[in-house]
Amino acid sequence: MSGTGCPDRADHDGQREVRSDVQGPELVAVGPEAARVVSALHHAAFSGRDPWDETACGQILALPGVEAWLVCVSDVPVGFIISRHVLDEGEVLSLGVHPQWQRQGLAHRLLSHLINRARQEAATLFLEVRLSNEAAFALYGRCGFQQVAVRRRYYDDGEDARLLRWSP
Repeated sequence: MSGTGCPDRADHDGQREVRSDVQGPELVAVGPEAARVVSALHHAAFSGRDPWDETACGQILALPGVEAWLVCVSDVPVGFIISRHVLDEGEVLSLGVHPQWQRQGLAHRLLSHLINRARQEAATLFLEVRLSNEAAFALYGRCGFQQVAVRRRYYDDGEDARLLRWSP
């Protein structure tokens, strides 16, 4: 983890602060020690959609091949991406930005970072996205992901998921 204080701001609710010294966005690699921060952001980004609790985040972040990045603005964590990598394939497990920070290019920044790493390693990336999540589907399309299948009743509430792939 870098020397930034970003993960230490876990109790911050991700709301924008009106400040003249705004810095960022900065990407910070994190591990299981950031489970509380990631969980808080997951709850904000996926409110009402079965967000991951701190225990689940800690367990996922501790798995072999998992990496996570926070996007921070003025040392405040406002978004995250979690991925898993095995050999020449990667999977985006979760990507979210606090609702008050959405539509600022932060999810694109996180995803572009992951894509650049995948390109360097000649790795293919996969992810699932809710059929109803048109905004996310558009973002993934702009980043070069293509739909390869539909997973019927993939989510707990019975909604279908689009399976997307990005190839170098």
